[in-house]
Amino acid sequence: MAWTKSNKTLYKIAMYGAVFTASSGFYFYWKIQNNIKNSEYFTSAMKILRSHKPAVYLLGEPIKAGRLDLNDRERNFCDGSLAKFEVPVKGPKDKGTLYFSAVRIEPENRWEVSEMELELAKDSSRRLRVVTSQAGGNVD
Repeated sequence: MAWTKSNKTLYKIAMYGAVFTASSGFYFYWKIQNNIKNSEYFTSAMKILRSHKPAVYLLGEPIKAGRLDLNDRERNFCDGSLAKFEVPVKGPKDKGTLYFSAVRIEPENRWEVSEMELELAKDSSRRLRVVTSQAGGNVD
């Protein structure tokens, strides 16, 4: 099939459109990830994890958060009064998943991390409890 000038132009427009669409999708996905990681509930959870001595001992320092699975809305969501996330975390010694929940009563209230557990990749059969809703703070 011989390409005419108009076919080549349409092909270029389609290619640029596809590149623009894909780039926009990646940008917005990154922007949402970044907004969540900068949120009060997320930064509080990571601060608690990084100050929890048993977790630091197991993971090593520095502890870094990985990318969230935003497609899993049952495990990773925030509805304004409840935030619940599974965060891949890693340190020099091990990696794992941080499970946390945070709550607030009113939109003007601060977020409070209510539950947090760390599951290590080396032993996924057990979880280290970092915060419980009964204690409301660190558990060693």
